[in-house]
Amino acid sequence: MKKLLTFVSAITAGAIGTAAADVSVSGSGNFYYSVASGDTENTAGQEESLAVTGGTVVFAMSTETTNGITVSGSASITADTDDMAEYTSLKAAAGGAVGGMSLLTFGMDGMTVTLGDINGAGSGTGEGGDVSTIASGHAGKFATAGVAEASDSAIDSLADGTGISVSTSMGAATVDASYVLKAGSGRNSLLTLSTTTGYSSAYSVNVGFDMSGAAVNIAAGGSQAKVASAKNNTALALEVAYPVSDALSLTVGGSNGTIGGADEDNVFITAAYTMDADTTLSIGVAAGDSTSTAGSLDKASATTINLSRSLGGGVSVFAEYADVSFNDGGSTTNSSAVSVGTNVSF
Repeated sequence: MKKLLTFVSAITAGAIGTAAADVSVSGSGNFYYSVASGDTENTAGQEESLAVTGGTVVFAMSTETTNGITVSGSASITADTDDMAEYTSLKAAAGGAVGGMSLLTFGMDGMTVTLGDINGAGSGTGEGGDVSTIASGHAGKFATAGVAEASDSAIDSLADGTGISVSTSMGAATVDASYVLKAGSGRNSLLTLSTTTGYSSAYSVNVGFDMSGAAVNIAAGGSQAKVASAKNNTALALEVAYPVSDALSLTVGGSNGTIGGADEDNVFITAAYTMDADTTLSIGVAAGDSTSTAGSLDKASATTINLSRSLGGGVSVFAEYADVSFNDGGSTTNSSAVSVGTNVSF
């Protein structure tokens, strides 16, 4: 409570001070090439091979108040992503997209408070099994995808929107909590018909701690449906990472929840093996399902492999393979892809 009062005092008293701000610039670039194939009925109109290049420039800004509170923000110009939908949209884009400037982060005495367009606490907990950056997305273009996703946690995006996020420690545990005024509201919580459609305020909490050498994360959250006949959104997720040896680590997890009226579940396991100081082999297996209120069941599964090697100077290369399967209302389709590429950090 004392930390929170200090934060509120800094805001309401205008204690930003006159310290000079720090601005830093970083960037990255990439090039990917991928070849995919799948069931015959899904190959029409799809490109079996694709190549994409892009990059990102990030401006990080920070300052410090007279009483020691750090305030930071960022802006970006980006033309790359590991999302297949974004790769597709880049074909018609004349230039990069401007992003950032959607949140402010205040740091003080072991506590961080973020205001603005936040990702809900626990986003990513219970999500895994897809260790590829492009292959699984490309392979998915050659299979009939239903609602279910193999490596998507139910807690992801549950409490994303305009609001507040607080991160702190309690004893040996780290605690992240978030609250947004309207679920999915982005940088502005004023949504059309927000009092009669969609979901109201949302919350999520993530707790991380060590147990017998394993790193454990537990996340939970929910939001209230505006329509009386609709189900509320709820989710619970778990993830456990364990170092088997200096070279091998295993991560297992999953989630369960009700999102948009559908009951969602997923499980995954990944293994990362450090072959040498610069080379890492990662293997992931994931499965997920989604059951609608009408009883329609969709299933998805993925097996992915990624071999990456650092060349030094921020340059790395990778090769990956993905095999995905979708069962959409009883009809099963399969596809696979092989991708290679390079990532560069400047």
